[in-house]
Amino acid sequence: MKERLNAIYVRVSTEEQAREGMSIDTQLDKLMAYADFQGWDNLVPFVDEGESAKDMNRPAMKRLIELVKKGQVARVVTMTVDRLSRNLLDMLNFIELCETHNTAYVCVSLNFDTSTPIGRMVLQILAAFAEFERAMIASRVKVNMAQIVTKKKKYLAAPPFGYQFDSEGKLVIVPEEAEWIRKAADMFISGHGYRSIAAFLNNSGLRTRKDKPWSASTVRNMLTSELYIGKIIWNRRYYDKKGKMKWRDDSDWVIAENAHEPILNDEQWKEIQNRITRRMPRGGEKQMKHRLSGLLVCGHCGHKMVARRYGSKGPNKDRMIFVCSQYQKNGGCRFNYIFEEEAEQEVYTTIEEFAGGMINLKIEDLEAATTALLEEFARREALIDQKFQRQIQAYENGLISDRDLKIARERVEREREFLEKEKARALSGPPGTSALEKTIGPEARKLLWLWNNGELPVIQNTLRTILDSITVKDRKIQEIFLSRVLFES
Repeated sequence: MKERLNAIYVRVSTEEQAREGMSIDTQLDKLMAYADFQGWDNLVPFVDEGESAKDMNRPAMKRLIELVKKGQVARVVTMTVDRLSRNLLDMLNFIELCETHNTAYVCVSLNFDTSTPIGRMVLQILAAFAEFERAMIASRVKVNMAQIVTKKKKYLAAPPFGYQFDSEGKLVIVPEEAEWIRKAADMFISGHGYRSIAAFLNNSGLRTRKDKPWSASTVRNMLTSELYIGKIIWNRRYYDKKGKMKWRDDSDWVIAENAHEPILNDEQWKEIQNRITRRMPRGGEKQMKHRLSGLLVCGHCGHKMVARRYGSKGPNKDRMIFVCSQYQKNGGCRFNYIFEEEAEQEVYTTIEEFAGGMINLKIEDLEAATTALLEEFARREALIDQKFQRQIQAYENGLISDRDLKIARERVEREREFLEKEKARALSGPPGTSALEKTIGPEARKLLWLWNNGELPVIQNTLRTILDSITVKDRKIQEIFLSRVLFES
C-alpha cells in the first residue's frame, strides 16, 4: 500500500505579502524544519499564493481536499489556524472531513493537533476568534462603503460604458459613448429587441468596455441600469454560503439620487420600464406565436381560441385559423373559427380608428373599467395588509425591534392613506371618451408602426395595453373589448 503523504499547507493573501513572517518561503522553511524534527517523511507542499481565507475555494486547498477524501493524507500541517481558514464553519467542516478519513490537523505555532481532544477544543476557540475578526472587518468595510455611496456619491466599481472617473473619482459622461446609449434606448422604446440592438451596435463597429461584441444580455444590462439616470444603488445583491447570488430586501439597499449627470432622461427611462413590465398573457412568451394569440375568445362557450392550420388538404390547407380550444381539445363546443389574416385585418382597422380618435365606448367597457378599478384597489389593499402582517410576525419572532415595528406601522398607515385618496379620486366618476383618447391614441399610433416593423413580443404586449379580448362567433369578430389597463391608468 502506498505510504500516505504529510501535507504542508501554506497560504498568503495579497495584502499579507509584505508582512514579516507571512511570506510563502518563511512558512515553508519553518514547517519543513518542524516536520524534520518530528521525523515525518513524504512531505508534499500545497501553496496558495495571493488567496484569501474567507472560504475554501482556493486551487491548492481544493487539491488537498480531494486527496484527503481519497484517504491519501496522513496529516495536514499549517503555521497558524488562519492559514487554513478564517471561517468557523469551513474550519469545522474541514476537520470533520479529516477525521472521517483518519487525517490529523497540526498547527505548529500552537503545538497541537486534532488527534487529541484538547487540540480540537483549542482549534474551535481560535477559529471562532478568527471568524469574529473577519466579521468585524466586513462590518466596518460595509459601513464605510455605504457612506461613500450616500455622502460622497461615488460609484464603487469600474465605470460602465458611457462614463469615466474624473480626478475626484466621480462618474462623468463620455459624450461619444453616451450617444450610442441614447440611440439604443430610442430603438428599444420604438420596438426593437435586445438582439436587434446588439446587432446594430456590432454592425456599427462599436465594442463593449471589455473590447467584446455586444450581445442581448449586455444590451439589456445597459438599458436597465439606474446609473444612466444618475442613480447609484449599492448593497442590492450578495452571495450566500453556497456561492449563489441573492437579492436583498429593497429596504437594505443603499441609494444615492442625483449622484452624477444622467445620460437618459426621465421620459426615456419611464418608457423603457413600461415596455419591460408590460403584462404578458398566461402561458408565457413561448406559446405566443401569433399577433392575436391569447386575445380571441369563442362567442359560443367563452373559451380561448388557439391557432392552427386549417387542414392538410383542400384550398385552405396552408391557411392559419383560430379555432375554439374546447373543440380543438376534445371536440366540445363547435367548429367555431376565423382565418388569421381576416381577424388581423379587422383588428388593424380598429387600431387605425383608435389612432384617429374614433372611440365608441360601450357600456360593457364602462362596467369593466369600474370592476377593474375595484379589483386593483382590493389587490393593493391586501398587499399592504400582508406586508404589515409579515412585520408583526418578525416582531413576535424577535427578528425586529419595537422601533422597527413602529416605523413599519407608520409606513403602512401612510400607504393606506395614499391609497384611499387615490381610490376616491379614481372612482369619483366613470372615465369618458376624451380621457381615453389621451391614453389610447399614442399607444394605437405606436402599434400601427410596430405591426409591420416591431418584434412579435413587443406587438403582443402593446396590443394588450389596448385590447382585453376579442369575441369571435360564426367566423366573424363579434365584439372587441378595451383593455383594463386603460382604465387603471
